[in-house]
Amino acid sequence: MKVAAKFKVLVMSVCFLLCSFSAQANLDRLEIGVLAKRGAAVAEKEWAQLALYLKREIPQFNFSIVPLSFEEIAPAIKSGKIDFLLTNSGMYSDLSFTYRLSSLATLKRKVLGGSIVDFGSVVFVRADRADIHKYEDLKSRDIAAVSESSFGGWVAAYREMDSVGLSVKSFSKLEFLGTHDAVVFAVRDKRVDAGVVRTDTLEMLAAENKIRLEDYNVLPIPASARLEKETSYPLLLSSRLYPEWPFAKLSHVPDAIAERVVLALLSMPPESEAATSAGIMGWTIPQNYREVDRAYSQLGLGAYKDLVNYSLIDVISKYWRYVLSAFFSIFLLLAIALYIHSLNKSLHEVQGELKKLANTDGLTGLPNRSFFMAMAEKYMQKAKREKRKAAIMFLDLDRFKPINDTYGHDVGDELLIEISQRIKRALRDSDIVARIGGDEFLVMLWDVGSVESIELVINKLIRVASAPVVTGQGEQITVGCSAGVSIYAGGNESLEKLIKSADLALYEVKEKGRGFFIIHQG
Repeated sequence: MKVAAKFKVLVMSVCFLLCSFSAQANLDRLEIGVLAKRGAAVAEKEWAQLALYLKREIPQFNFSIVPLSFEEIAPAIKSGKIDFLLTNSGMYSDLSFTYRLSSLATLKRKVLGGSIVDFGSVVFVRADRADIHKYEDLKSRDIAAVSESSFGGWVAAYREMDSVGLSVKSFSKLEFLGTHDAVVFAVRDKRVDAGVVRTDTLEMLAAENKIRLEDYNVLPIPASARLEKETSYPLLLSSRLYPEWPFAKLSHVPDAIAERVVLALLSMPPESEAATSAGIMGWTIPQNYREVDRAYSQLGLGAYKDLVNYSLIDVISKYWRYVLSAFFSIFLLLAIALYIHSLNKSLHEVQGELKKLANTDGLTGLPNRSFFMAMAEKYMQKAKREKRKAAIMFLDLDRFKPINDTYGHDVGDELLIEISQRIKRALRDSDIVARIGGDEFLVMLWDVGSVESIELVINKLIRVASAPVVTGQGEQITVGCSAGVSIYAGGNESLEKLIKSADLALYEVKEKGRGFFIIHQG
């Protein structure tokens, strides 16, 4: 009996150790789900070096690539099979509604010796099809696309089709073939009249000697969607442009790990094997994916699907009690009609307010990121012409999250408004300050003098941001402030490079502590 009891204890101990090792292994392994737009084998070949690169930069973790088809991505997120996701902009935008994904960086696609951060759709036919020249000619034709979830391989082009009055019912046949290569070969072999793929697909297959570009004609962008950046785009294009693929983290990944991954991605050299094998020039800060949301909203896709599919009969049958009650409230409709009539008289004021909202942060009234980038770029060009100095500054409020957790978001908003006004008052009229995130601010100091004068301004901003704030409830609250700064002293540095340098300086501050600043000089 004693022997049996000892044996039982030994078995339990071994099982416990094995479980412990397994749990530790799972913590050390990070899976990167990648949309296999050209198939799993191609995805593995393109992105395997990315996992090796991250392993070298962050040796505490083992990174691996998990190629996923369009249909496999959502289940992989839901089951926790992956920790990070690299997918098209449309899937990221749609899945973010449900799974709270966070974009960490946007890839820079390598094109003609340079880089681009936008992509779209290409709608193409064989060169011998003299009967299809524009979107309207697709009516009653056989169409092939990649997937209903493929943004470049369907959604971006579908938005342009919708704009000229076409729908999925307008075609004789619509097939989704799963990969971009399959769509191109279907058009080549005359199995369909026209195909939809993402930008760079035709050029890539031509570079691999699988097709000849002269064998195909590309439908032009509808005039209503053609903007300046679409006109100067270096690749074949049939739609509006949208931000390139984001590298996103799932909600269960700790911020500390995500920050190290971001730093590694933004530091990736363009000539590295990880970049060249993927056909990219590296990574940049996350782009604005709002235009992707607009496409989904216009088409009633993804999270917007249920908002457009209800007919009047559906609404009445489901909410008939409310409909019946509404008949007794017709006077409210009359009141609304009068209200709308009064609004028409002040249309000019409303338009002015909308323009302001488009350029400012709704909470603090400071400029938003897009307005900051536009103004800062003009200042940069002027600094280069007039050989003046400028400085870009990232400000981050320390210990802000506990304020929201302890006092609530209303108090947190009150704190942000007060500190925003302090920062604005501490700067000159010629300087620019913008709120770009929850507790993050971007500042551009224009026509600055010496480094010492810049340091005086930084210390002033940190001091006013760190001073106590008395809320409407009488609470005295204090947060800290950290800053990362990059200085433009002449040369060909771009605004994007200065912002990235300031961001890296801020990360250094956070690594070493908080409440001070670090300056990177150009």
